[in-house]
Amino acid sequence: MKKKLLFVILVLLLSLVVMACTQDGKDVNETEDPENEVEEPAEDASSEEEIPTLDQEQAKEVLNDYQEKFMSVIENTEDDGTLIDYDSKEALKEEFMTVMSEDLADSFVSHYFEEENDKVYVVATEAPVWFKEDSDFSFEQVNDVEYEVTQDQSNELIGNVRMTYVITSTDDSWIVSEVRSEDLNGENNESEESEEQVSDENNADDNPETDTSEITDTIAEDLVRNHLNISQDSDLHVVMDHKEDGDFVVQVYELVSNGETSHTATVGWYIVDQEDGTVEEKM
Repeated sequence: MKKKLLFVILVLLLSLVVMACTQDGKDVNETEDPENEVEEPAEDASSEEEIPTLDQEQAKEVLNDYQEKFMSVIENTEDDGTLIDYDSKEALKEEFMTVMSEDLADSFVSHYFEEENDKVYVVATEAPVWFKEDSDFSFEQVNDVEYEVTQDQSNELIGNVRMTYVITSTDDSWIVSEVRSEDLNGENNESEESEEQVSDENNADDNPETDTSEITDTIAEDLVRNHLNISQDSDLHVVMDHKEDGDFVVQVYELVSNGETSHTATVGWYIVDQEDGTVEEKM
């Protein structure tokens, strides 16, 4: 009897030992050691973000929006030059910052506008030098978020200059962050564009009223001169400023001297139809 009981106890002990060993083995094989656990590298969300790019057509749109924003403010005024939609420079600056940097907006607001008695007035001075999308220009990427558009321009008011428009990427759009100009009056070489303009001007002088098959900036200016009977030696300046829906918008102004400084006084704005060359005053 004692032997049988001892046998049963021994069997039970062996069973417990086997179960314990089995459980330990399972724990070793199935439980991961947190210290030795290899974590999958987290994907860097920023590395997946595409770097914004800008092509030449998009650059033209940015520069056109920049010009149109300013011109829409200038044109929406009372007869005395008071802005209709803005009663403070700060409000005007915020509007400009939708298409340009804060520094450039500050420069525009301080140079072209005055604030007095809760009203903002347009200062009679020369207009900014706008990008001309129909003229030659160079396009260069400076870095991942910055591009430069460079263009040579020439007229009686600004002389010969090389304009550089810097376009920068913001959080959700492209803006004009800086505009630089370089005086080219010291250069002797003439660009092909200047030679073409001289040729166009000579052709326009022959018959500016009827030669409208290919209207250029110069021909548009001559058409306005003819329309207003302004001679070439007049003190009035006739300059093609920009285009609207393909038509030429020409500014007629005079230079007013004030001591050692001078400013422009606009006589009127005129639209030259791109197809038939008809001229009408811009209201």
